[in-house]
Amino acid sequence: MAVVDATVLLDFVSSLAVLGLLVLSFSALAPALRSGWYVAPTLGAFFALVVGLQMSMTLSPADGVIVDMRQVPIVLAGAFLGFRGLAVCLCIAVSMRLAIGGIGMPAGVLGMLLAGVSGYVWGSLRHRLPLNDVGKLGVLGLITNLHMLSAFVAPSDIMHWYFTAAAPTVFFLNMCSVPTIGWLLLREVNLVERTAFLSASARLDPVTRLLPTPAFAQEVAHFHASQDDHRLGGVIAVTLKTSSWLRRTWGDQSVAQALGVLRLRFGATVGDQRPLGIDSRDRILIPVTETEMRDLRPLRRTLRRCASETPLVIDDSIEVPLAVLMESFALRHPHAPDETAKDIQRATAARTPAAKRRTTRKKTRQPNDASMPKGLCRTTYQRLFDETDAHMRRAVKQG
Repeated sequence: MAVVDATVLLDFVSSLAVLGLLVLSFSALAPALRSGWYVAPTLGAFFALVVGLQMSMTLSPADGVIVDMRQVPIVLAGAFLGFRGLAVCLCIAVSMRLAIGGIGMPAGVLGMLLAGVSGYVWGSLRHRLPLNDVGKLGVLGLITNLHMLSAFVAPSDIMHWYFTAAAPTVFFLNMCSVPTIGWLLLREVNLVERTAFLSASARLDPVTRLLPTPAFAQEVAHFHASQDDHRLGGVIAVTLKTSSWLRRTWGDQSVAQALGVLRLRFGATVGDQRPLGIDSRDRILIPVTETEMRDLRPLRRTLRRCASETPLVIDDSIEVPLAVLMESFALRHPHAPDETAKDIQRATAARTPAAKRRTTRKKTRQPNDASMPKGLCRTTYQRLFDETDAHMRRAVKQG
């Protein structure tokens, strides 16, 4: 390979600067990559635009040798954007290469596909590689060069020229640029994952003061191992049945206040400092011991009574009755926080709309969670509740 002069080095630095745009776009949108379905396709389109810029910024390290760095954004898209981001990137990049045409078009398209697949495979196996980040990025730089196999589909004279003149330069550029840009992207990924972990593991919900699911799972393991009589067997999930009405009438803050009140009442009822959590459906999670799991009826009656006997006071003057719905599920491995979190997630996902409809149809055959005051039937109680609702609505309008 010929000696690289200052002009070629300047072109190489300029090409790396364009690749730096990938890092800027990724760092801006990466925090939403897990939750926003549109983020990966958007980044894939941006990576494809950088591919177009790379195809227009060819490097000529020696006479008769012309290369570009189009494969770098594609392999990075496969490594860090997932399937959807890679698919969008490849569709746009391949379309641009087809528009350019030429005798090397089939080999160019195949090279793009090989680069994308190589990056995607690396991204899928990254956590399983027994290497540190530097070693993993070195592996990514090496497998990026698999796109050079596409030269075998080109005419024999072009294939001979590519492997004798261009391939060494392409290999050098890939080994320099892919680990460098990949390290910056991997740094952003690790930062996002760390931030998400710290946020999910917050010790207390800032409003209800209940433990989020990850922190609750950790505390369940601690409580389970603390004493023999604290051996846990399951969880009771308490749903505030009046949450929709409270939210419509008094806003979200009233629901958080009600959950906080229930937390204090339930904590005083169980009285053994067991952790209380909250899941993604705003259900209060109460761990129960193996002894209690054998017959949950006494504990459920006690919890329902302490929830419904005393109304919730809003604005220091308005009393609102509370009603709760209780469900229970077993914990397979309470000593393992990851397994506890999976059990909670599985129990939350099980509440499908169909299950809710079945619950509604069978409601007449099941005992109501809210205990009826003595001397009142269910119809009268519901009428009084509706009249209270109408009265508070009129009071809000007059105020």
